[in-house]
Amino acid sequence: MDNRNRKRTILLFWVFVMIFCSLTAHLAYIQIHEGALLSQQALAQQTQLISLEIPPRGQILDRSMTPLTGSHEADRVIVLPWNVADRDREARLLADVLDMDVSQIMEYFTTKARMIPQDLSSVQAGELKNLSLPGIMVAKTKIRERKPGLAAHILGFLGIGETRGSWEGKMGIEAVYNSELKGAVPRAAARVFLDARGRIISGLGLRLEEKTIDNERKDVVLTIDRQIQEAVEQAMDRSGIREGAVVVMEAGTGDVMALASRPEYFLGNENPEEGYPESYLNHALLRYQPGSVFKVVVAAAALEEGLVIPEETYLCVGEKDDIVKCYRPEGHGLITFSQAVAYSCNPVFARLGLKLGAEKLIAYSEEFGLDSADIGGYQTQDKKNKLNLIGQEFNLANASLGQWPVEASVVQVAGMMNVVAGGGIYSPPRLVKMVVSDEGLVERVIQPGGKRRVVSENTANILQGMLERVTREGTGKEAWVENWGSAGKTGSAQTGNEQIDAWFSGYAPLNSPRFVVTVLVKDGESGGQTAAPLFREIMQEILRLEK
Repeated sequence: MDNRNRKRTILLFWVFVMIFCSLTAHLAYIQIHEGALLSQQALAQQTQLISLEIPPRGQILDRSMTPLTGSHEADRVIVLPWNVADRDREARLLADVLDMDVSQIMEYFTTKARMIPQDLSSVQAGELKNLSLPGIMVAKTKIRERKPGLAAHILGFLGIGETRGSWEGKMGIEAVYNSELKGAVPRAAARVFLDARGRIISGLGLRLEEKTIDNERKDVVLTIDRQIQEAVEQAMDRSGIREGAVVVMEAGTGDVMALASRPEYFLGNENPEEGYPESYLNHALLRYQPGSVFKVVVAAAALEEGLVIPEETYLCVGEKDDIVKCYRPEGHGLITFSQAVAYSCNPVFARLGLKLGAEKLIAYSEEFGLDSADIGGYQTQDKKNKLNLIGQEFNLANASLGQWPVEASVVQVAGMMNVVAGGGIYSPPRLVKMVVSDEGLVERVIQPGGKRRVVSENTANILQGMLERVTREGTGKEAWVENWGSAGKTGSAQTGNEQIDAWFSGYAPLNSPRFVVTVLVKDGESGGQTAAPLFREIMQEILRLEK
Protein backbone atom coordinates (compact mmCIF):
# COMPACT_ATOMS: atom_id res chain seq x y z
CA MET A 1 0.00 0.00 0.00
CA ASP A 2 1.47 3.31 -1.02
CA ASN A 3 1.80 6.21 1.39
CA ARG A 4 -1.20 8.08 -0.03
CA ASN A 5 -3.61 5.16 0.46
CA ARG A 6 -2.28 4.58 3.97
CA LYS A 7 -3.02 8.20 4.93
CA ARG A 8 -6.49 7.94 3.42
CA THR A 9 -7.19 4.75 5.35
CA ILE A 10 -6.02 6.29 8.62
CA LEU A 11 -8.13 9.39 7.97
CA LEU A 12 -11.24 7.31 7.28
CA PHE A 13 -10.57 5.27 10.41
CA TRP A 14 -10.51 8.37 12.60
CA VAL A 15 -13.60 9.78 10.87
CA PHE A 16 -15.49 6.57 11.72
CA VAL A 17 -14.14 6.69 15.27
CA MET A 18 -15.39 10.27 15.67
CA ILE A 19 -18.80 9.40 14.24
CA PHE A 20 -19.04 6.37 16.53
CA CYS A 21 -18.04 8.43 19.58
CA SER A 22 -20.53 11.13 18.66
CA LEU A 23 -23.36 8.61 18.33
CA THR A 24 -22.34 6.94 21.58
CA ALA A 25 -22.29 10.29 23.38
CA HIS A 26 -25.71 11.21 22.01
CA LEU A 27 -27.19 7.86 23.05
CA ALA A 28 -25.64 8.29 26.50
CA TYR A 29 -27.16 11.78 26.77
CA ILE A 30 -30.58 10.43 25.83
CA GLN A 31 -30.24 7.57 28.28
CA ILE A 32 -28.97 9.65 31.20
CA HIS A 33 -30.65 13.03 30.77
CA GLU A 34 -33.84 12.22 28.86
CA GLY A 35 -34.32 8.57 29.67
CA ALA A 36 -36.72 9.17 32.54
CA LEU A 37 -38.80 11.65 30.51
CA LEU A 38 -38.96 9.39 27.44
CA SER A 39 -39.80 6.42 29.62
CA GLN A 40 -42.59 8.43 31.27
CA GLN A 41 -43.93 9.52 27.86
CA ALA A 42 -43.89 5.96 26.58
CA LEU A 43 -45.67 4.75 29.70
CA ALA A 44 -48.28 7.50 29.30
CA GLN A 45 -49.04 6.26 25.76
CA GLN A 46 -49.44 2.68 26.94
CA THR A 47 -51.49 3.34 30.07
CA GLN A 48 -54.27 5.44 31.56
CA LEU A 49 -53.57 7.20 34.87
CA ILE A 50 -56.32 7.86 37.41
CA SER A 51 -55.19 10.44 39.92
CA LEU A 52 -55.73 9.69 43.60
CA GLU A 53 -54.66 13.25 44.48
CA ILE A 54 -57.15 15.89 43.34
CA PRO A 55 -55.69 18.09 42.11
CA PRO A 56 -51.92 17.50 42.02
CA ARG A 57 -50.88 20.87 43.43
CA GLY A 58 -48.33 22.57 45.65
CA GLN A 59 -49.22 24.03 49.01
CA ILE A 60 -49.48 27.58 50.32
CA LEU A 61 -47.50 27.78 53.56
CA ASP A 62 -47.24 30.28 56.39
CA ARG A 63 -43.97 31.90 57.50
CA SER A 64 -43.13 28.81 59.61
CA MET A 65 -43.78 26.44 56.68
CA THR A 66 -47.12 25.34 58.16
CA PRO A 67 -49.75 24.58 55.48
CA LEU A 68 -52.55 27.10 55.08
CA THR A 69 -54.25 25.08 52.35
CA GLY A 70 -56.47 22.26 53.55
CA SER A 71 -57.09 18.75 52.25
CA HIS A 72 -58.91 15.65 53.32
CA GLU A 73 -58.86 11.95 52.52
CA ALA A 74 -62.01 10.25 51.32
CA ASP A 75 -63.09 7.03 49.65
CA ARG A 76 -64.20 7.49 46.05
CA VAL A 77 -65.50 5.16 43.35
CA ILE A 78 -63.49 4.22 40.26
CA VAL A 79 -65.56 2.55 37.53
CA LEU A 80 -63.70 -0.10 35.49
CA PRO A 81 -65.95 -0.68 32.45
CA TRP A 82 -63.99 -3.64 31.05
CA ASN A 83 -64.63 -5.56 34.29
CA VAL A 84 -68.38 -4.95 34.30
CA ALA A 85 -70.31 -8.19 33.94
CA ASP A 86 -73.85 -6.76 33.94
CA ARG A 87 -73.80 -3.03 33.19
CA ASP A 88 -77.47 -2.33 33.93
CA ARG A 89 -77.39 -4.19 37.24
CA GLU A 90 -74.13 -2.68 38.48
CA ALA A 91 -75.19 0.83 37.44
CA ARG A 92 -78.50 0.45 39.28
CA LEU A 93 -76.85 -0.86 42.46
CA LEU A 94 -74.21 1.89 42.36
CA ALA A 95 -76.87 4.57 41.81
CA ASP A 96 -78.79 3.31 44.86
CA VAL A 97 -75.73 3.46 47.10
CA LEU A 98 -74.64 6.92 45.87
CA ASP A 99 -78.21 8.29 45.75
CA MET A 100 -77.73 9.32 42.11
CA ASP A 101 -79.81 8.86 38.95
CA VAL A 102 -78.98 5.76 36.95
CA SER A 103 -78.59 7.96 33.85
CA GLN A 104 -75.80 9.89 35.62
CA ILE A 105 -74.05 6.67 36.63
CA MET A 106 -74.26 5.27 33.06
CA GLU A 107 -72.00 8.11 31.86
CA TYR A 108 -69.12 6.47 33.75
CA PHE A 109 -69.61 3.06 32.16
CA THR A 110 -67.67 3.99 29.02
CA THR A 111 -64.47 2.62 27.51
CA LYS A 112 -62.18 4.39 29.99
CA ALA A 113 -61.80 4.00 33.71
CA ARG A 114 -63.18 7.06 35.52
CA MET A 115 -63.58 8.33 39.05
CA ILE A 116 -66.95 9.58 40.29
CA PRO A 117 -66.31 12.95 42.02
CA GLN A 118 -68.27 12.25 45.17
CA ASP A 119 -66.88 11.49 48.62
CA LEU A 120 -68.23 8.28 50.11
CA SER A 121 -69.42 8.03 53.66
CA SER A 122 -68.11 5.09 55.67
CA VAL A 123 -71.51 3.44 55.28
CA GLN A 124 -71.47 3.85 51.48
CA ALA A 125 -67.92 2.55 51.21
CA GLY A 126 -68.86 -0.47 53.34
CA GLU A 127 -71.93 -1.22 51.22
CA LEU A 128 -69.93 -1.15 47.99
CA LYS A 129 -67.22 -3.39 49.40
CA ASN A 130 -69.86 -5.87 50.56
CA LEU A 131 -71.49 -5.86 47.10
CA SER A 132 -68.12 -6.78 45.50
CA LEU A 133 -69.16 -5.48 42.10
CA PRO A 134 -66.46 -6.53 39.58
CA GLY A 135 -66.50 -3.17 37.71
CA ILE A 136 -66.40 -1.00 40.83
CA MET A 137 -63.33 -0.14 42.90
CA VAL A 138 -63.26 1.95 46.09
CA ALA A 139 -60.00 3.94 46.36
CA LYS A 140 -58.66 6.22 49.08
CA THR A 141 -58.18 9.68 47.53
CA LYS A 142 -56.59 12.90 48.81
CA ILE A 143 -58.72 15.92 47.90
CA ARG A 144 -57.57 19.54 48.13
CA GLU A 145 -60.16 21.84 49.69
CA ARG A 146 -61.36 24.23 47.00
CA LYS A 147 -61.85 27.00 49.53
CA PRO A 148 -59.49 27.25 52.53
CA GLY A 149 -60.92 27.38 56.02
CA LEU A 150 -58.48 30.12 57.02
CA ALA A 151 -57.26 33.28 55.27
CA ALA A 152 -59.74 32.61 52.46
CA HIS A 153 -59.58 36.11 50.94
CA ILE A 154 -55.78 35.88 50.67
CA LEU A 155 -55.49 32.32 49.40
CA GLY A 156 -58.49 32.43 47.04
CA PHE A 157 -60.09 29.26 45.72
CA LEU A 158 -59.90 26.60 43.00
CA GLY A 159 -62.31 26.25 40.11
CA ILE A 160 -62.73 24.15 36.99
CA GLY A 161 -60.01 24.72 34.39
CA GLU A 162 -60.24 24.87 30.61
CA THR A 163 -59.44 21.19 30.15
CA ARG A 164 -61.69 18.47 31.52
CA GLY A 165 -60.86 17.43 35.05
CA SER A 166 -58.31 20.20 35.61
CA TRP A 167 -58.39 22.77 38.40
CA GLU A 168 -57.15 26.37 38.32
CA GLY A 169 -56.71 29.11 40.90
CA LYS A 170 -59.56 31.57 40.51
CA MET A 171 -58.71 34.19 43.12
CA GLY A 172 -55.95 35.26 45.50
CA ILE A 173 -52.61 33.48 45.80
CA GLU A 174 -54.11 30.40 44.12
CA ALA A 175 -54.64 32.48 40.97
CA VAL A 176 -51.53 34.68 41.05
CA TYR A 177 -49.20 31.69 41.55
CA ASN A 178 -51.30 29.14 39.65
CA SER A 179 -48.57 28.20 37.14
CA GLU A 180 -46.10 27.47 39.93
CA LEU A 181 -48.53 25.63 42.21
CA LYS A 182 -49.80 23.28 39.49
CA GLY A 183 -48.29 19.81 39.64
CA ALA A 184 -47.45 17.42 36.81
CA VAL A 185 -47.96 14.07 38.52
CA PRO A 186 -50.14 13.05 41.47
CA ARG A 187 -48.67 11.80 44.72
CA ALA A 188 -50.79 8.66 44.34
CA ALA A 189 -52.49 7.18 41.28
CA ALA A 190 -54.04 4.05 39.83
CA ARG A 191 -52.60 3.03 36.45
CA VAL A 192 -54.60 1.08 33.84
CA PHE A 193 -52.69 -0.71 31.03
CA LEU A 194 -53.73 -0.33 27.39
CA ASP A 195 -52.93 -2.26 24.23
CA ALA A 196 -51.61 -0.74 20.96
CA ARG A 197 -55.14 0.33 19.99
CA GLY A 198 -55.79 2.00 23.32
CA ARG A 199 -58.04 -0.76 24.64
CA ILE A 200 -57.92 -1.96 28.24
CA ILE A 201 -55.73 -5.02 28.86
CA SER A 202 -58.09 -6.60 31.36
CA GLY A 203 -55.70 -9.20 32.68
CA LEU A 204 -53.26 -6.64 34.05
CA GLY A 205 -55.89 -4.80 36.10
CA LEU A 206 -54.82 -1.74 38.11
CA ARG A 207 -51.44 -0.82 39.55
CA LEU A 208 -51.31 1.61 42.47
CA GLU A 209 -48.37 4.05 42.34
CA GLU A 210 -46.93 6.61 44.73
CA LYS A 211 -44.65 9.54 43.89
CA THR A 212 -42.63 11.43 46.46
CA ILE A 213 -41.27 14.25 44.27
CA ASP A 214 -42.98 16.30 41.58
CA ASN A 215 -40.50 18.60 39.87
CA GLU A 216 -43.25 20.78 38.39
CA ARG A 217 -45.20 21.78 41.49
CA LYS A 218 -43.94 24.50 43.82
CA ASP A 219 -44.95 25.68 47.29
CA VAL A 220 -45.61 29.36 47.98
CA VAL A 221 -44.47 30.65 51.39
CA LEU A 222 -46.32 33.67 52.80
CA THR A 223 -45.39 36.13 55.54
CA ILE A 224 -48.63 35.14 57.31
CA ASP A 225 -48.42 33.54 60.77
CA ARG A 226 -51.10 30.84 61.01
CA GLN A 227 -51.64 31.26 64.77
CA ILE A 228 -52.03 35.02 64.48
CA GLN A 229 -54.36 34.64 61.48
CA GLU A 230 -56.53 32.25 63.49
CA ALA A 231 -56.59 34.64 66.47
CA VAL A 232 -57.66 37.56 64.25
CA GLU A 233 -60.45 35.68 62.49
CA GLN A 234 -61.80 34.24 65.74
CA ALA A 235 -61.84 37.70 67.34
CA MET A 236 -63.66 39.18 64.34
CA ASP A 237 -66.27 36.43 64.44
CA ARG A 238 -66.79 36.81 68.20
CA SER A 239 -67.31 40.54 67.71
CA GLY A 240 -69.93 39.88 65.04
CA ILE A 241 -68.17 41.93 62.35
CA ARG A 242 -70.45 41.77 59.32
CA GLU A 243 -68.26 43.80 56.99
CA GLY A 244 -64.70 44.99 57.50
CA ALA A 245 -61.08 43.91 57.70
CA VAL A 246 -58.08 43.53 60.00
CA VAL A 247 -54.38 43.58 59.13
CA VAL A 248 -51.53 42.64 61.47
CA MET A 249 -48.09 43.82 60.39
CA GLU A 250 -44.73 43.02 61.91
CA ALA A 251 -43.46 46.33 63.30
CA GLY A 252 -40.32 47.50 61.57
CA THR A 253 -40.40 45.04 58.64
CA GLY A 254 -43.70 45.57 56.86
CA ASP A 255 -44.39 41.82 56.67
CA VAL A 256 -48.13 41.10 56.83
CA MET A 257 -48.66 38.51 59.57
CA ALA A 258 -52.45 38.33 59.30
CA LEU A 259 -55.02 39.66 56.85
CA ALA A 260 -58.71 38.94 57.26
CA SER A 261 -61.83 40.24 55.54
CA ARG A 262 -65.50 39.88 56.31
CA PRO A 263 -68.04 38.78 55.24
CA GLU A 264 -66.78 35.30 54.56
CA TYR A 265 -67.52 34.08 51.06
CA PHE A 266 -69.19 30.86 50.00
CA LEU A 267 -68.43 29.12 46.73
CA GLY A 268 -71.28 29.58 44.35
CA ASN A 269 -71.03 31.70 41.22
CA GLU A 270 -67.67 30.91 39.63
CA ASN A 271 -68.13 32.67 36.28
CA PRO A 272 -66.09 35.91 36.29
CA GLU A 273 -68.08 37.17 33.30
CA GLU A 274 -71.23 37.11 35.43
CA GLY A 275 -69.40 38.72 38.34
CA TYR A 276 -68.51 37.35 41.77
CA PRO A 277 -70.64 38.10 44.85
CA GLU A 278 -69.63 41.13 46.92
CA SER A 279 -68.51 38.81 49.73
CA TYR A 280 -65.56 37.83 47.50
CA LEU A 281 -64.16 41.37 47.87
CA ASN A 282 -61.10 41.63 50.07
CA HIS A 283 -61.87 44.70 52.21
CA ALA A 284 -58.28 44.81 53.47
CA LEU A 285 -57.09 45.71 49.97
CA LEU A 286 -59.81 48.12 48.85
CA ARG A 287 -59.49 51.85 49.48
CA TYR A 288 -61.81 53.70 51.85
CA GLN A 289 -61.81 57.12 53.45
CA PRO A 290 -59.60 56.64 56.52
CA GLY A 291 -61.11 59.44 58.61
CA SER A 292 -59.06 60.70 61.53
CA VAL A 293 -56.39 57.98 61.35
CA PHE A 294 -55.04 60.10 58.47
CA LYS A 295 -54.35 62.85 60.99
CA VAL A 296 -51.17 60.92 61.78
CA VAL A 297 -49.82 62.02 58.38
CA VAL A 298 -50.94 65.64 58.94
CA ALA A 299 -49.37 65.73 62.41
CA ALA A 300 -46.13 64.16 61.18
CA ALA A 301 -45.85 66.61 58.28
CA ALA A 302 -46.59 69.66 60.46
CA LEU A 303 -44.06 68.59 63.11
CA GLU A 304 -41.40 67.73 60.55
CA GLU A 305 -41.87 71.07 58.77
CA GLY A 306 -41.65 72.99 62.05
CA LEU A 307 -45.18 74.37 61.73
CA VAL A 308 -46.28 73.29 65.20
CA ILE A 309 -44.97 72.11 68.57
CA PRO A 310 -46.77 69.71 70.93
CA GLU A 311 -47.69 72.41 73.47
CA GLU A 312 -48.88 75.01 70.99
CA THR A 313 -52.43 76.10 71.92
CA TYR A 314 -55.56 76.49 69.81
CA LEU A 315 -59.09 77.64 70.57
CA CYS A 316 -61.79 75.15 69.55
CA VAL A 317 -65.27 76.72 69.48
CA GLY A 318 -67.07 73.59 68.35
CA GLU A 319 -69.91 73.95 65.85
CA LYS A 320 -69.28 77.71 65.60
CA ASP A 321 -65.90 77.25 63.89
CA ASP A 322 -65.77 79.11 60.58
CA ILE A 323 -63.69 76.45 58.72
CA VAL A 324 -64.98 73.08 59.92
CA LYS A 325 -67.23 72.09 62.81
CA CYS A 326 -65.90 70.03 65.71
CA TYR A 327 -67.75 66.82 66.59
CA ARG A 328 -68.25 68.36 70.05
CA PRO A 329 -70.89 71.10 69.63
CA GLU A 330 -69.50 73.04 72.59
CA GLY A 331 -65.92 72.61 71.40
CA HIS A 332 -62.76 71.77 73.34
CA GLY A 333 -61.95 75.33 74.34
CA LEU A 334 -58.25 76.06 74.74
CA ILE A 335 -56.41 72.93 73.66
CA THR A 336 -52.78 72.05 72.97
CA PHE A 337 -51.74 70.33 69.78
CA SER A 338 -50.92 67.19 71.78
CA GLN A 339 -54.45 67.23 73.21
CA ALA A 340 -55.87 67.88 69.74
CA VAL A 341 -54.30 64.59 68.60
CA ALA A 342 -55.59 62.74 71.67
CA TYR A 343 -59.14 64.07 71.27
CA SER A 344 -59.06 64.24 67.45
CA CYS A 345 -60.09 67.92 67.25
CA ASN A 346 -61.13 68.62 63.64
CA PRO A 347 -60.73 72.44 63.54
CA VAL A 348 -57.09 72.19 64.68
CA PHE A 349 -56.23 69.73 61.90
CA ALA A 350 -58.14 71.67 59.26
CA ARG A 351 -56.08 74.75 60.08
CA LEU A 352 -52.85 72.77 60.12
CA GLY A 353 -53.67 71.28 56.72
CA LEU A 354 -54.30 74.71 55.24
CA LYS A 355 -51.06 75.96 56.75
CA LEU A 356 -49.16 72.96 55.41
CA GLY A 357 -50.57 73.27 51.88
CA ALA A 358 -51.75 70.67 49.38
CA GLU A 359 -48.36 70.08 47.76
CA LYS A 360 -46.64 69.08 50.99
CA LEU A 361 -49.61 67.09 52.26
CA ILE A 362 -49.64 65.07 49.03
CA ALA A 363 -45.87 64.55 49.23
CA TYR A 364 -46.01 63.28 52.83
CA SER A 365 -48.99 61.04 52.02
CA GLU A 366 -46.94 59.43 49.27
CA GLU A 367 -43.93 59.06 51.56
CA PHE A 368 -46.16 57.24 54.05
CA GLY A 369 -47.07 54.77 51.28
CA LEU A 370 -50.65 55.86 50.59
CA ASP A 371 -50.00 56.16 46.85
CA SER A 372 -48.74 52.60 46.31
CA ALA A 373 -51.08 49.64 45.80
CA ASP A 374 -48.25 47.10 45.70
CA ILE A 375 -47.74 44.47 48.36
CA GLY A 376 -44.58 42.40 48.06
CA GLY A 377 -45.41 39.29 46.03
CA TYR A 378 -49.03 40.29 45.45
CA GLN A 379 -51.15 42.96 43.77
CA THR A 380 -54.15 44.70 45.30
CA GLN A 381 -57.59 44.79 43.73
CA ASP A 382 -57.92 48.59 43.91
CA LYS A 383 -55.23 50.73 42.29
CA LYS A 384 -56.96 54.08 42.03
CA ASN A 385 -55.20 56.99 43.71
CA LYS A 386 -56.91 60.35 44.22
CA LEU A 387 -54.25 62.14 46.27
CA ASN A 388 -53.70 64.63 43.45
CA LEU A 389 -57.26 65.91 44.01
CA ILE A 390 -56.24 67.28 47.43
CA GLY A 391 -54.95 70.34 45.59
CA GLN A 392 -58.32 71.20 44.08
CA GLU A 393 -60.34 74.10 45.54
CA PHE A 394 -62.11 73.40 48.85
CA ASN A 395 -60.62 69.87 49.16
CA LEU A 396 -57.65 70.60 51.44
CA ALA A 397 -59.56 71.09 54.72
CA ASN A 398 -61.61 67.91 54.20
CA ALA A 399 -58.49 65.97 53.20
CA SER A 400 -56.74 67.07 56.41
CA LEU A 401 -59.47 65.19 58.31
CA GLY A 402 -59.04 62.02 56.24
CA GLN A 403 -62.19 62.62 54.24
CA TRP A 404 -62.59 62.63 50.44
CA PRO A 405 -60.47 62.70 48.29
CA VAL A 406 -58.13 60.84 50.70
CA GLU A 407 -58.59 57.07 50.43
CA ALA A 408 -56.46 54.22 51.76
CA SER A 409 -56.63 50.46 52.23
CA VAL A 410 -56.28 48.75 55.59
CA VAL A 411 -52.87 47.46 54.49
CA GLN A 412 -51.77 51.00 53.56
CA VAL A 413 -52.95 52.42 56.89
CA ALA A 414 -51.02 49.66 58.69
CA GLY A 415 -47.93 50.65 56.67
CA MET A 416 -48.52 54.30 57.62
CA MET A 417 -48.73 53.48 61.33
CA ASN A 418 -45.65 51.28 61.01
CA VAL A 419 -43.66 54.42 60.15
CA VAL A 420 -44.39 55.79 63.62
CA ALA A 421 -43.76 52.44 65.35
CA GLY A 422 -40.52 52.05 63.36
CA GLY A 423 -39.00 55.37 64.36
CA GLY A 424 -39.82 57.27 61.16
CA ILE A 425 -38.83 54.56 58.63
CA TYR A 426 -41.28 53.35 55.97
CA SER A 427 -41.10 49.59 55.28
CA PRO A 428 -43.12 48.50 52.21
CA PRO A 429 -45.72 45.80 52.98
CA ARG A 430 -44.93 42.24 51.90
CA LEU A 431 -47.23 39.21 51.75
CA VAL A 432 -45.15 36.54 49.96
CA LYS A 433 -41.70 35.46 51.20
CA MET A 434 -40.56 32.91 48.64
CA VAL A 435 -41.33 30.06 46.27
CA VAL A 436 -39.80 26.66 47.08
CA SER A 437 -39.50 23.44 45.08
CA ASP A 438 -41.25 20.21 45.97
CA GLU A 439 -37.99 19.12 47.59
CA GLY A 440 -37.98 22.23 49.80
CA LEU A 441 -35.25 24.11 47.91
CA VAL A 442 -35.67 27.88 47.62
CA GLU A 443 -36.30 28.78 43.97
CA ARG A 444 -36.88 32.50 44.37
CA VAL A 445 -37.22 34.98 47.21
CA ILE A 446 -39.59 37.94 47.19
CA GLN A 447 -37.27 40.55 48.60
CA PRO A 448 -38.72 43.21 50.93
CA GLY A 449 -39.05 46.59 49.27
CA GLY A 450 -36.49 49.28 49.95
CA LYS A 451 -36.96 51.16 53.21
CA ARG A 452 -36.89 54.94 53.36
CA ARG A 453 -36.84 57.59 56.08
CA VAL A 454 -40.07 59.55 56.08
CA VAL A 455 -39.64 61.73 59.19
CA SER A 456 -36.82 62.20 61.65
CA GLU A 457 -36.47 59.96 64.67
CA ASN A 458 -37.26 62.98 66.85
CA THR A 459 -40.54 63.60 65.02
CA ALA A 460 -41.41 59.90 65.32
CA ASN A 461 -40.72 59.99 69.08
CA ILE A 462 -43.00 63.00 69.51
CA LEU A 463 -45.74 61.25 67.54
CA GLN A 464 -45.34 58.12 69.65
CA GLY A 465 -45.97 60.19 72.78
CA MET A 466 -49.05 61.78 71.24
CA LEU A 467 -50.50 58.47 70.08
CA GLU A 468 -49.92 57.00 73.54
CA ARG A 469 -52.01 59.86 74.88
CA VAL A 470 -54.82 58.79 72.50
CA THR A 471 -55.08 55.40 74.22
CA ARG A 472 -54.44 56.62 77.75
CA GLU A 473 -56.93 59.50 77.88
CA GLY A 474 -58.29 60.30 74.42
CA THR A 475 -60.69 58.86 71.87
CA GLY A 476 -58.89 55.48 71.84
CA LYS A 477 -59.05 54.55 75.54
CA GLU A 478 -60.79 51.30 74.61
CA ALA A 479 -57.61 50.32 72.71
CA TRP A 480 -55.32 50.45 75.75
CA VAL A 481 -53.64 47.06 76.28
CA GLU A 482 -52.98 46.23 79.92
CA ASN A 483 -49.47 45.05 80.88
CA TRP A 484 -48.02 45.98 77.49
CA GLY A 485 -49.42 49.42 76.72
CA SER A 486 -50.43 50.61 73.27
CA ALA A 487 -50.60 53.68 71.08
CA GLY A 488 -52.64 54.52 68.01
CA LYS A 489 -55.34 56.62 66.40
CA THR A 490 -59.09 56.35 65.96
CA GLY A 491 -61.01 57.25 62.83
CA SER A 492 -64.72 57.66 62.07
CA ALA A 493 -65.26 58.29 58.37
CA GLN A 494 -68.72 59.25 57.18
CA THR A 495 -69.58 57.57 53.91
CA GLY A 496 -71.99 58.76 51.24
CA ASN A 497 -74.85 56.68 52.65
CA GLU A 498 -74.46 58.38 56.07
CA GLN A 499 -72.93 55.31 57.63
CA ILE A 500 -69.69 55.29 59.61
CA ASP A 501 -66.52 53.40 58.71
CA ALA A 502 -64.93 52.84 62.11
CA TRP A 503 -61.11 52.68 62.18
CA PHE A 504 -58.37 52.08 64.69
CA SER A 505 -54.71 51.69 63.84
CA GLY A 506 -52.02 51.28 66.45
CA TYR A 507 -49.13 49.26 67.81
CA ALA A 508 -47.87 47.49 70.93
CA PRO A 509 -45.98 47.01 73.20
CA LEU A 510 -45.21 50.65 73.90
CA ASN A 511 -41.54 50.30 74.77
CA SER A 512 -40.58 48.00 71.92
CA PRO A 513 -43.33 47.75 69.29
CA ARG A 514 -43.80 44.22 67.98
CA PHE A 515 -47.05 44.42 66.04
CA VAL A 516 -49.04 47.03 64.15
CA VAL A 517 -52.77 46.23 63.99
CA THR A 518 -55.26 48.11 61.84
CA VAL A 519 -59.01 47.53 62.16
CA LEU A 520 -61.78 48.68 59.81
CA VAL A 521 -65.43 48.01 60.72
CA LYS A 522 -67.88 49.24 58.13
CA ASP A 523 -71.20 50.62 59.43
CA GLY A 524 -69.83 50.95 62.96
CA GLU A 525 -70.60 53.48 65.70
CA SER A 526 -67.18 55.16 65.81
CA GLY A 527 -63.51 54.30 65.80
CA GLY A 528 -63.33 54.58 69.58
CA GLN A 529 -66.44 52.52 70.31
CA THR A 530 -66.32 49.87 67.58
CA ALA A 531 -62.78 49.42 66.21
CA ALA A 532 -60.68 50.19 69.31
CA PRO A 533 -62.08 47.33 71.49
CA LEU A 534 -61.45 44.84 68.67
CA PHE A 535 -57.89 46.16 68.33
CA ARG A 536 -57.35 45.58 72.07
CA GLU A 537 -58.74 42.05 71.97
CA ILE A 538 -56.60 41.06 68.97
CA MET A 539 -53.44 42.69 70.33
CA GLN A 540 -53.80 41.03 73.72
CA GLU A 541 -54.22 37.62 72.10
CA ILE A 542 -51.28 37.84 69.70
CA LEU A 543 -48.97 39.25 72.39
CA ARG A 544 -49.82 36.23 74.56
CA LEU A 545 -48.87 33.98 71.64
CA GLU A 546 -45.42 35.61 71.64
CA LYS A 547 -44.72 34.73 75.28
